[in-house]
Amino acid sequence: MKKIVLCIGLFSFLMITSCDKKVEKTTETIETTTVVQDTVVKEVPAQEEEEGTSVKVSNDGVDVDSKDVDVEIKK
Repeated sequence: MKKIVLCIGLFSFLMITSCDKKVEKTTETIETTTVVQDTVVKEVPAQEEEEGTSVKVSNDGVDVDSKDVDVEIKK
């Protein structure tokens, strides 16, 4: 009789411990990153004269502008 009571007690102890709800405490860590971009505005200067030779012909004569080449105009 003592063995039966002992077996029933052990069986009920195992049933109670297996049915017990175990709540696991977990914490979620959410990392947020903010990307900040600086906008750089570059001002483009007005169109500069192109490098090279420019020739203008008008009623006053011929006008030659050149940085690289020396031009001699004769009449």
